Amino acid sequence: MTIEGAKTPAAGGDEPGRTLAGILRKLAATPDRLRRLKMLRACARLNTSWAEKVLWESLADPCEEVRDGLVRELSGRASIRLDLAAARLARPPWYARSAVLIVLARRKTRDALPLIASAVGDANADVRRSAARALGEIGGKEVVPLLIRLSKDPNPYVKSEAEAHLERVVELKFC
Repeated sequence: MTIEGAKTPAAGGDEPGRTLAGILRKLAATPDRLRRLKMLRACARLNTSWAEKVLWESLADPCEEVRDGLVRELSGRASIRLDLAAARLARPPWYARSAVLIVLARRKTRDALPLIASAVGDANADVRRSAARALGEIGGKEVVPLLIRLSKDPNPYVKSEAEAHLERVVELKFC
């Protein structure tokens, strides 16, 4: 198992950086998805400076079951660090970017609108579809132009998602 796109900080003299790098290496070397899930649940319970970073970086796990568990964990937290979400959203693989957007959608994080807006032009259709979902879940007049743009997407799944959320966000009624 490899966690694609996972960047580890330089080991230097930075103890949390070395711990983060070590945990990510250990996860990447663990082929059993259930064992990875168990390790990540243990990390989620820790109150350390690096634990949330491990969760965000692990969204690059190729196993959908692991990513789903991480999305649930990050979505249910009292608070999240948007800088970590932004860093994960800026790098491959595409399924990690989609997972970040799902977390932001479930949390209805209005402060994340600039991050979500940056994903509207992503090359991957699933990322654009997740961006449409996140925009629709957050709502508000500022998301309308972005949803209109996505409703013109050539991919039918992106277009359908954007149109469905656009109907919910825009309540135009003609008499």
